[in-house]
Amino acid sequence: MKMSFHGIGGVLTGWLAWKRRNRANKVCFMLSVALAAIVTGSYVWAVTHPAPGDFARYIVFNWIWGLCAIGLIFGMAEYRTSPLRKNREPGHLVILLYLGALLIVTRMLNMVLFHG
Repeated sequence: MKMSFHGIGGVLTGWLAWKRRNRANKVCFMLSVALAAIVTGSYVWAVTHPAPGDFARYIVFNWIWGLCAIGLIFGMAEYRTSPLRKNREPGHLVILLYLGALLIVTRMLNMVLFHG
């Protein structure tokens, strides 16, 4: 089965109801996704370049972990303004679920990678 990029993009934007979202909701969603990407990328790098006992890196990754918590705040704001929530459509909790899991996993990784 051949799918074009337009088809996949169309399915994704339809699932997220991108056209029905207002500007504030789109901004909160994109901020949440950006922060989740930064945190995910940082921890992928940390897993591939571990430094047990490096206190400076431990502090930096605690700060990065805090970015995940800020992402959750934006995710909750996105949820409150989401047109998806009103109709209980799929896609309205994706970023909150991902950031919540990321918050738990990255805290564990911080303890394991840097023995904090």
